[in-house]
Amino acid sequence: MAKEEMKIIQVTDVIERIKDVISKDYPNSKVFDKNVAYELRTSPGALAVQKSRNLISYDALTMFCIRRKVNTNWLFFGIGDMEMDHAKKDL
Repeated sequence: MAKEEMKIIQVTDVIERIKDVISKDYPNSKVFDKNVAYELRTSPGALAVQKSRNLISYDALTMFCIRRKVNTNWLFFGIGDMEMDHAKKDL
């Protein structure tokens, strides 16, 4: 029986998805890693180290998802819609 191949999450992909989410806050300008660091409540230097090690705080990512109503499956894997399902419903 063949083992399923596990896909490693690339921090650079996650950071690019975060940039997609926050880009509406920066109209007509480029979103930088320092903007992502701010959103994740960390310093640009700490984010650069995490990026170089392909490691990022799941706590920070989870809190970002909660604050911004972002679907974690989309953020981590690029699967599904950007918004959480309950964020789409009219209350």
